[in-house]
Amino acid sequence: MKKITFLFILMSIASMSFAQLTLGGHFAYNSTWLMNKQVFDAGAEMDVAASFGNYYGIIAGYYFSDQFGIETNINFNKIKQNYEGSIKYFYTLEDERNAYNSTTVLNTLDIPILMKFGKNTYFELGPMLQFVNKATYSITYDETDILKPGIYHNMGYSFTNREDMAVKSNFKNIGFGVAFGFGANFNIIEDVLKLNFGARFNYILTDMQGINALGEKKESNFVLSDEKDNFKTNPLYGGLKIGLIYIFE
Repeated sequence: MKKITFLFILMSIASMSFAQLTLGGHFAYNSTWLMNKQVFDAGAEMDVAASFGNYYGIIAGYYFSDQFGIETNINFNKIKQNYEGSIKYFYTLEDERNAYNSTTVLNTLDIPILMKFGKNTYFELGPMLQFVNKATYSITYDETDILKPGIYHNMGYSFTNREDMAVKSNFKNIGFGVAFGFGANFNIIEDVLKLNFGARFNYILTDMQGINALGEKKESNFVLSDEKDNFKTNPLYGGLKIGLIYIFE
């Protein structure tokens, strides 16, 4: 028992002698998605389009050894989801449709807590909290003639353009997710200042509710009963990041 205690003390001293605090900042450019199966299954009426966002933030880390550490970030994040689709006109003998493009933008504060495996090259994994600060929605139709209304799910539909409409109340305030990534740190000043290049992917596991491509929430009459079961929003985003890290010995 005494030998085990002595060995533990030696390991603790060795860890303390190596321990390094790191501080810095980073920027990431991401492919962003608001994953919602109700949108994916809607056919011509709505579909997702390529979307991109970014985040920037503060890095704080602590390395216990040359191969293991822990890092947290405070990231100011923008998640953008573009949509496209078309709605059938009410008065038409053929399948004439009015096309549209719409966008939902989430501004969030993300706080990941990551285990870091490796130092110069690394793999990272850990949980993340996401706080929704702002959400807006915009939609533009090809035509907005009030004399040519639409029909959607056998109900009359009005073609009305909207720009930066506040929709934060339709989203949950807090989400829980996971982040993982990999990358490398390169010396700018030996063991003092490092340049970081990496890739990181983030997925929110909890349902953030939200809206679909037409700006409708789950409780809307335009969301049918059998579609409501699939109406869940899970933000997914990932891409490349670059940063500067200062090491305190």
